[in-house]
Amino acid sequence: MLNVRLLRCFVAVADELSFTAAAARLHMAQPALTRSIKQLEVHINARLLARDTRNVRLTEIGHAFLEQARAALDQLARTERIGHEMARGQLGQVKIGYMTFIAQDFLAPLLRRYSLDRPDIRIELFNMGTEQQRAALVDRAIDVGFMLGPFSIAGVATCTIRDEDLVVAMPDDHPLTHLEAITPLDLQGEKLVMGSESMWSVYRRIIFAEFDRLGVSPQIAQEAPTQSAVFALVGAGMGVTIYPRGPSRYLTDRFALRPFVMEHKKMQTICAWNKAHANPAVSALLDHLAASPLVGASH
Repeated sequence: MLNVRLLRCFVAVADELSFTAAAARLHMAQPALTRSIKQLEVHINARLLARDTRNVRLTEIGHAFLEQARAALDQLARTERIGHEMARGQLGQVKIGYMTFIAQDFLAPLLRRYSLDRPDIRIELFNMGTEQQRAALVDRAIDVGFMLGPFSIAGVATCTIRDEDLVVAMPDDHPLTHLEAITPLDLQGEKLVMGSESMWSVYRRIIFAEFDRLGVSPQIAQEAPTQSAVFALVGAGMGVTIYPRGPSRYLTDRFALRPFVMEHKKMQTICAWNKAHANPAVSALLDHLAASPLVGASH
């Protein structure tokens, strides 16, 4: 049976053109090396080496076989190296789900540090709503998710990233800018720009529960799937939006921000991952997450 040992024996003899030198290189007895070469020749039913009492040379078939043997051993070495690097979390892939409001001021710095430490890890990002991420974690379509919490799902671990203050973002000439803080009662009859239901269902549910508690019906004038689109609509005067303070601070001077007052006051952002994952690259990312100075910071 053809195996790596036989290939290494043949390549050593072909390199040295001497059984004595090849045996020394391989740290094996010369008779054992001779038997290995004979075993290889019998297996492929061809003579690879022509030898007499003084000389060893490659046959024509031996020259052709040597090229393939080297390629096979090189590929094996690459495969072994890749396996070791993947086991150490130095090579591989991480699939990350995220909501847009955590991308700029938390996820980007985290991934920057991670990629400097693990430059050969391929990172795939998926912009997904909280409910979509929960399902994707259970199905193992993503490895890690950054979403709204809290929640409890069997087999899924979570950690709190931060508790977000909410603000009302509006054009800087909006009538509500005279208020120091804004409640749902102040937004009665105001046009709202909200993230779309398909991507922001959990977020909207949390916000609108506060409206319901105070008997206010939200008036949704516009919806958009992304953070940039929401702010573009607000900037165009289409309405006001309720958004986490963290990403809102990147808005230009054309916008005004006022605290949004809720009974529970904060919006919790979490990281979640499947407990059953066996991906060292994911473990390395979670180590970076645990060491991040941004974890636990309030906004």
